[in-house]
Amino acid sequence: MANQNTVGGFENYPLPLSLYTAGSENVLFAPTASGVYTSLPSPLFPLSTSANPVALYAAPSPDISGSVYDGHPFEIKLAIKFTTTGTCSIKVNLYQVTNAVLTSGLTSTTYATLTQASPSGTGINELIAGTSTAANTTSGTIIYSGQYIWDSVGKILGIANVGTTFQKGVSITTTQQSSGAVTVSNFTDLNFIPSFTFATNLPSVFTITEFSINRV
Repeated sequence: MANQNTVGGFENYPLPLSLYTAGSENVLFAPTASGVYTSLPSPLFPLSTSANPVALYAAPSPDISGSVYDGHPFEIKLAIKFTTTGTCSIKVNLYQVTNAVLTSGLTSTTYATLTQASPSGTGINELIAGTSTAANTTSGTIIYSGQYIWDSVGKILGIANVGTTFQKGVSITTTQQSSGAVTVSNFTDLNFIPSFTFATNLPSVFTITEFSINRV
């Protein structure tokens, strides 16, 4: 991961592009075969199938003792490198998802609202909506960084600064959750998942070089 303050996430993870369709928004999925990523599959993240894709999410350590996160800011960072062989418009969003959605099971209606379509429904909050930007027959990078803060008294996930997104070094428009804060009842509901929308074609390579939660 990026530094000694990183507390969770994934590094150099190749997106399983066979699970994605041009024009549809889908979250970050687990691989479809073993040996693709060192720590996957795992008891928490089984392998994806076309019928039952598995969402990969980043979350802070469950140990909240000592107020490590309670009332202290943290950063969500997402870095990507990609290659395209045709016109490919790329859009990246970020969501907060409750533990109840993630533990509801691969085939349940609740989980399907996260994995089978554009994420929406009870327990799913869009934090960041990106802007589709063209990446024509070339390679490039995307990076998003934003700070958040949560505390056990107010039970609010606050957006602590204006998140920034760059594609190939150029700033692109990013829309934050309009209220600047999301009600999050429990520490275990601090689960973060990016989504990707590709149009008109899928990229040929799309690697999550870093998706991390960092203490700040």
